[in-house]
Parts: sequence; structure tokens; C-alpha cells
Amino acid sequence: MASRKSIQAASATAADAEADASADALYDNFLPYLITRLAHQLNSDLVEKLRREGINLARWRILAVLAMGDGITISEIIDRAMMQQSALSRVLMNMEAEDLVRRLPRREDARFVEVFLTDKGRALFDTLDPVVRRRQNRLLKGFEPQEVEAAFALLHRLNHNMQG
Repeated sequence: MASRKSIQAASATAADAEADASADALYDNFLPYLITRLAHQLNSDLVEKLRREGINLARWRILAVLAMGDGITISEIIDRAMMQQSALSRVLMNMEAEDLVRRLPRREDARFVEVFLTDKGRALFDTLDPVVRRRQNRLLKGFEPQEVEAAFALLHRLNHNMQG
């Protein structure tokens, strides 16, 4: 026969599980939570993979932004990499010292500095990009091409709505 304590413990565990399920249901219809949770899941796994390659998320963001089209200004990197200027400046200084990026005054207007990937920075990006692409493929596993297109369209629209 079960003891009174074990029955109470089982009852408390069931009540905790029910409360957790109720809280989860509350958040299941809260889009900012779902987006943040998805971003956290993507980033936490990515952070570990990048760490094994000796790079952190901030450096990855900068590499990825520059790989999509370098020769851009600090302001453009801040916007695209979603970083604070003070953090970006420190990371860029370190990356420049490691010969991953180079900063040059803009030819037309020396008040602006443009940032470029070096060959070493491009090679590092090229080794890490497949890891990130595999994460995206995992995220989109089982989606039909039209669903992938619709997902991207929806995310672009949500982003556009938040900018206005």
C-alpha cells in the first residue's frame, strides 16, 4: 500500500505539471514569446557550435553581415547585426587585430569608415556558414517550398510592421 507521503508527492507533482501546462498554454498564443523562444533555441545551439570553432555570436553576426556584402559603414553593421555601437567597436578592433576585417575611410567621404572582410575573415565565414545553414534546414524540415516562402514572407511582414 502506498504511503501517505508518496501519495501527496504524486499529487503535488501532478498539480505542478498541470500548472506548467496551463502556463505553457497561456504563452502558446503570445507571439513575442514564441519568437523569442525560437530565437533562443536557435542561438543557444549555434553558440555552442561556434564556440568549438573559437568564435562568439557577436563575431559571427559581423562576419555574416559582411559576407552578405561588405564595404558597409558601422551604422549599417549596427542595424544589420543588431548590436550596440560600443560593443561593435570593441569586437571590430579585435577582429581587425586578428586580420579578419579591415576598416578603410570611404573614398567619396572620409568621414565614413567602411568595413571589409579580409581573405582570412571570408575563409572563417565559409567554414562556419554550413553549420548555420544546417540549423536553418533543421528549422524548416518538413516544410514544402511554398510553406518556406510563406514563412519568410510572414517574417518579413512582421518585421516591417514593427519598423513603422
